Amino acid sequence: MHIRIVTFSLAVPADDYVRLATDVAPAFASWPGLVGKWWLGDAASGTYGGVYLFASREHADRSRDTDLFRGMHTNPALRDVRVREYDVLQAPTAVTTPIPHGAR
Repeated sequence: MHIRIVTFSLAVPADDYVRLATDVAPAFASWPGLVGKWWLGDAASGTYGGVYLFASREHADRSRDTDLFRGMHTNPALRDVRVREYDVLQAPTAVTTPIPHGAR
């Protein structure tokens, strides 16, 4: 399992971003190996983004070679895009968070 955390600020009103995110969400669902994506928003700090859970590091690596991923860095509505990735520590995670069977 592999986690990606993306954060950014907005150059558009938050309501416009939510509409854009809702329109583009199905495209993320088509990424092979993406177990889930959680969309984040904190209006008080102006921070938005997402947490992605991938079945493997390889799936995360392949997703970086998509127009959708590259578009986060070139979209004028998003500023200061930051991408961080982490391996999931399986043993303690299995105790605190059930991992879907097909995602192992």
